[in-house]
Amino acid sequence: MENMGTNDKTREKKVGNRVLKAGIGYTIGNYLLKGLSFFTIPIFTRLLTTQDYGKYNVFLSYENIIFVLIGFAIHSSYKNARYRYGLASEGAEKGKDYHSYVSTTICLVLCSTAGWLLAVNIFGDALENFLQLDKVCLNLLVLYAFGNAVMTCYNTDAGIDYRYQKFIKVSGINAILNILLSLFLIVFVFQKDKYIGRILGSTIAIVVVAVNIIIEFWKREKPCKDLSLLKWGVKYSIPIIPHGLSQIVLNQFDRIMIMKMGTDENAGIYSFAYNIYAIVQVTANSLDSVWGPWFYQKRKDNDLFSIKKYSGYYASYMALFSSAIIFMAPEIVKILASENYWDAIYSVIPIVAGGYFAFLYTIPSCVEYYYGKTQYIASGTIMAAIVNIILNFVFIKKYGYIAAAYTTSATYFLYFLLHYLIAIKVEGKILFSNKVMLGCSAGIFSAVILGNILIDHIILRILVVLLLCGAGLIHEEKTLGILKRFWRSNR
Repeated sequence: MENMGTNDKTREKKVGNRVLKAGIGYTIGNYLLKGLSFFTIPIFTRLLTTQDYGKYNVFLSYENIIFVLIGFAIHSSYKNARYRYGLASEGAEKGKDYHSYVSTTICLVLCSTAGWLLAVNIFGDALENFLQLDKVCLNLLVLYAFGNAVMTCYNTDAGIDYRYQKFIKVSGINAILNILLSLFLIVFVFQKDKYIGRILGSTIAIVVVAVNIIIEFWKREKPCKDLSLLKWGVKYSIPIIPHGLSQIVLNQFDRIMIMKMGTDENAGIYSFAYNIYAIVQVTANSLDSVWGPWFYQKRKDNDLFSIKKYSGYYASYMALFSSAIIFMAPEIVKILASENYWDAIYSVIPIVAGGYFAFLYTIPSCVEYYYGKTQYIASGTIMAAIVNIILNFVFIKKYGYIAAAYTTSATYFLYFLLHYLIAIKVEGKILFSNKVMLGCSAGIFSAVILGNILIDHIILRILVVLLLCGAGLIHEEKTLGILKRFWRSNR
């Protein structure tokens, strides 16, 4: 019995080290990838006018909507499918296992893309007027969304088994191709309509990567003939579509409304502010790639103590990190862009706060995904999205585009709160610490207020950031010792 206990502890430690290494690997890899984009932001903001920059970002906003529809949000079913169908190597029936399921879902994405391309070319005139994009850009919109859907499937699949190296490789190739092709097309081909060069370069890159991913999936395992697997996946994922669209409304629709109610220039400046928000988003997405599978396993093992303990640490450290970004936002904006974009400083602070609450939502949402209650996920997000549209319409009209940053931040808090309450309803009890969640929320709101008060006092803001980082590091090493463990595991 003693040996069994020792073996369990050794096994758990190995799994913990694997999760830890994957979490740090995803985060570092994503920062390196995002670093490529950050290094090129000063280049693109100088090559593109604010109008061109606004048009490109509005194109991306539309793409995020089409991506959800083309992909059926089928990637959201992968974590459940992994435990539902298993692997052939684990005794599952070959041709009806998880890998076969993934390959079959790609067939669904391909059929959906063909249908959308057909629709765009039949109803192109009406769509051109509504979306203010010509037919060429509409076709590129569908192709980009197709590539994004396939890449999301690949990254989700890689994350389930903590294979962060594959994610970094594929995402890195896409990022480098995107930048090089875009720069070439902007400088040498589309010197007049430069935004088209940016759109075309991005689209070619992601489609090339997507085609190679499909080949890799189908080499690993052929699509299954039993459509009952796909039927289950579609049934699971369909409610995620309105959830995904509502997420887009929360994350993107403010930019579209600013363009419609203001100018392309305002949309460009506001869109630039989201590059700083991306620092929080990239970190959150990286860690969620590990947190999701870890939560599934711990909930399956009924290890509720670990869930409560580590979700509290997770929320607290991200609150410290997001607060540090809020206090350094003015300097980040000035480093990344020319003076034409400096008005974005006043939008960045509330946008980053909204980014934190967007992250915080991922903690309770794991409960909804684990139990397959995707209809609840959709209802909570739809409610938040409706509130966001109403608030944006009222306050952008009255106070200008900066108001959108505050309405979006407030709506993301509502978004988290709704899903937190839904998770309690689904689980039947509270898995997380109310005290920690409330404290982190209050801390972020305080950072927004103090960040605005100190916006012209760089020395004081640097001192606050150093204090936050020091407190976080001391607490982490006393409680978790992640840095020590990571250092030792790589020696």
